Amino acid sequence: MKKHIYSLFAVLLVAVFMISCEQGDPLIKPIQAGIDSQDYQAALIAADSAIIKEPENPLGYYYKGVILGKMAEAEPVITDRKPIYEDMKSSLIEAEALFATAEKPLIESTRITPLILETWSLEHNAAIPFATNDSIMASIENPLDYSIAHLVNATTVNPDSSLSFDVLAQVYYMNSEFDNAATALKSVMRIEGSGLPSEYDRLGSYYFLSEQPDKAVEAMQEGLELYPDSTFLIQKLADGLFQIDRSDEALEIMDRLLIAEPDNPRYHLVVGTRVYQRVLNMSDTYSENSDMIYDLERDNGSKEEIERLKAENESLTVQINELTERAEMELLKSAELDPTIPSTFNTLGILYQNKSASLYELRNNTNDNDEAAKYDEMARDEVKKSMGYYEKATELDPVNTTYWSSLVRIYTLLDMREEAEAAMEKAGM
Repeated sequence: MKKHIYSLFAVLLVAVFMISCEQGDPLIKPIQAGIDSQDYQAALIAADSAIIKEPENPLGYYYKGVILGKMAEAEPVITDRKPIYEDMKSSLIEAEALFATAEKPLIESTRITPLILETWSLEHNAAIPFATNDSIMASIENPLDYSIAHLVNATTVNPDSSLSFDVLAQVYYMNSEFDNAATALKSVMRIEGSGLPSEYDRLGSYYFLSEQPDKAVEAMQEGLELYPDSTFLIQKLADGLFQIDRSDEALEIMDRLLIAEPDNPRYHLVVGTRVYQRVLNMSDTYSENSDMIYDLERDNGSKEEIERLKAENESLTVQINELTERAEMELLKSAELDPTIPSTFNTLGILYQNKSASLYELRNNTNDNDEAAKYDEMARDEVKKSMGYYEKATELDPVNTTYWSSLVRIYTLLDMREEAEAAMEKAGM
């Protein structure tokens, strides 16, 4: 996902707001006087006094909301407006409830919604330039923080604005606050009643970026309950399951995709890459077990533990061989279907390089000269396969220094000195 705002736009609302008070009402007059003179503190004290004297009168709460809105607007520190807006919103909610039960209709009851929308639009629109206008963004430090502060204020005043929450999620994303982005996007989905497939996709991405793959999986599963045929949600679910070590479930899901689209090279690449990652993880476990076996045998350690580790390694060997075959098959199929993806060939290079390393290890651990010669020949064949795939990867992506570094090791192993020197130069070594 690229760091930019999708469909950011300014919301322009023009609301004509006029404060009126009932002539002769002694409770409202001092409030109006404070507002007219812009002495908002005095007006607020008068409003609180009116509420205490007549707690069932909605006008006290209404005018308190008006005053707090003006105080927030006058507050220069954007983040300090939020608690003022919270009090404003609370007062207007109380006023609205009392207006609904009033004996006679009051004109002020019709002004609550326009007041909220006007205040909301001021904050929402103020946020946009700090996230989209290059000159403004270059003129201050941390401009996205300003945008976020305005949008938080907008959603405080109008918590039913899916637009502001959506933009807030995008700005949080731009600011690398991925967990907050997810929270804001969930508010969008709550307000709208149900999220769109693209929103579940974004939510999963935010969770992945905030290193919460378990939550990403939950989001994808929830999305797939609503949109069971969404291919990109299925792919993202599989990716999350791989990340939380539920690989068998992930592979089952990917197999469903392969059945549906057997000629999709990307699916074969994902399966091959993920399966081979499991192979590498198992190989690491095998090596750790082998080191422990060596230490235990050297130090006359527990025979039971030695046997347990050997049995585990035997099981790992079977699994590694089976999974390596599956990974090789999927990667070769991907390369056949689309010979333009460099990562496919690079992964095949890694696979055959590791196969050669295993064969060299067998060569080194045997005392039978004929067997050693056989393993050596088999290992060199795998190295040559690896070289061919690495070379294809560098051909497709000639500026990738990692690919060239891999070739340096292969050329060196095959005693191809001139090729190794040329690869070293391209690898920046």
